[in-house]
Amino acid sequence: MNTKEKFLSQFAFSRAMNGYIGIERERFLKNAEGLYMPHAEKFLSEIKDPHWTHELSACQVEDRTDPRNNLLELKYDLIHNTNNGVYAAEKNSAKIITEEVAARDMPLDVFPLERYKNIVRNITEDRLRAACRVAGTHIHIGVGSVDEAIRVHNVCAAHTSELIHIGDHSSGARIALYKEMAGQWKSPQYENAEHFFETATVENFSDDPKHCYHLVRISIHGTVECRMFGVTPHEDEIIYWVEFLKQITGGVR
Repeated sequence: MNTKEKFLSQFAFSRAMNGYIGIERERFLKNAEGLYMPHAEKFLSEIKDPHWTHELSACQVEDRTDPRNNLLELKYDLIHNTNNGVYAAEKNSAKIITEEVAARDMPLDVFPLERYKNIVRNITEDRLRAACRVAGTHIHIGVGSVDEAIRVHNVCAAHTSELIHIGDHSSGARIALYKEMAGQWKSPQYENAEHFFETATVENFSDDPKHCYHLVRISIHGTVECRMFGVTPHEDEIIYWVEFLKQITGGVR
């Protein structure tokens, strides 16, 4: 049985990383004919870059920036990752595609990881299809303590509808599929660390916080993660989303 102390020990809060921003972007792999390719494993073998990783769908890959407190450096990381990804994909006769919602008839192959296999065994085909079809941009805000995480989380959660609006490029289709996939997608207003733990226990993510699929969640990386943004080929738009988050949270203390 988990305890509050054991639960909170899973989160790597660091005061040194207060206010730093990290970005994760999901993109699809297609061939020259525009068909989805379940070739994530081949792509990652080719690129050999720790800034690129897998997702549930084998037709999808994700790039990650280093944590940054300088937005110009963050933008450079985004551009650098894209350039490397485009080159690696082309070597496999593929393209990385910035697309929020994939076609319904896309392949449902999943990346060969035991965690993903367990997910597939425990969800319906409709939920699997919803999970495979969506791509998003996740923005992480570094926080130094659980109390600061709760403060930033609650502010972002209170602005969920507005954040969905500014990050939407699919007329709501992506967010509808995300909600279908997630089930428990709505982020609560946490009263304190005890309430955070109680919610995790009720919603079955106290043993593994990765099983929390709220649109705003407190991440094990010691961040508040905003998952409602879609995808865009324009790095300046992502920087705008970051600036907006910094504005509504009043900075991170």
